Amino acid sequence: MKLNQIFSNDIRISAIAGSKNSGKTNNMIHLLKDFRETDKKTPIYAYGFPISLKSTIKKLKIKPISSLTQLLNKASCILVLEEFQRLKLNDRRYKDTLAEFINFVYHRNVYVILSSPDIREFNSLIGGVIQRWLLKTINIDQCVNGSQIKKVIEDYKGSYKLLGSISVPKNELLVINDDEEIVITCPYEDDADHKKSNKPLFS
Repeated sequence: MKLNQIFSNDIRISAIAGSKNSGKTNNMIHLLKDFRETDKKTPIYAYGFPISLKSTIKKLKIKPISSLTQLLNKASCILVLEEFQRLKLNDRRYKDTLAEFINFVYHRNVYVILSSPDIREFNSLIGGVIQRWLLKTINIDQCVNGSQIKKVIEDYKGSYKLLGSISVPKNELLVINDDEEIVITCPYEDDADHKKSNKPLFS
């Protein structure tokens, strides 16, 4: 089970970070499909998936939520926040909300994967609670100065480093781990490609 590699050593809050069109959502759906192959019962809740993935989400028995208050009575579950910034978790004006969310995660046995289409949403406030980074292709100049993700990219010296950036194929996730370099293969999921029907406007 690939999520075991992400949440090993009691990691509770992880994040998939990458440039636009780097395969984040497709990778996320693959991880959840892989999980469901061996675990049919653990509740999975998700926020922010595009409406085009509604049938895929339903097949995986993933329950959509539209606000943090809907998590009030949830426990022992997986939580995917595809556009966490819309919930104000990285907004300094809502630090109390973030603190309450972290308490909820640890007290209620919740495992979280955060994602955002914009690297700049991973500021130092939200970066300070992320315990494990799952990286896609990222240019260092996309990152907020002083953010944890920028430091992670600067410190990384492995085989995916390329001219001030990290370049990761769409079907792979680079897991930043203290013990060893971990690369998770995430085969393309056709039903999770919500952009494949986009037609080029200029051809």
